[in-house]
Amino acid sequence: MKNKRTFIIILLALIAFSLGAILLINNTDILSGTDKNTVALTKQYLKVIGFLSIMGLVYLRMKNASKIEDEEIE
Repeated sequence: MKNKRTFIIILLALIAFSLGAILLINNTDILSGTDKNTVALTKQYLKVIGFLSIMGLVYLRMKNASKIEDEEIE
């Protein structure tokens, strides 16, 4: 149970980090000196990290739901 809670906290932190970084890039000129392709690639990587974190949370939720369903069948 403790490992699952730690995993959820890490995934939520990754979502918050990727969302915050994307908002920071969009609303400031922090990467104005770099090439536009580099900025777009960085934002794309951050979006992928956020998506994978969400999928990890969904996986944990579905794993928990299947465990509850198995207990109800017995």
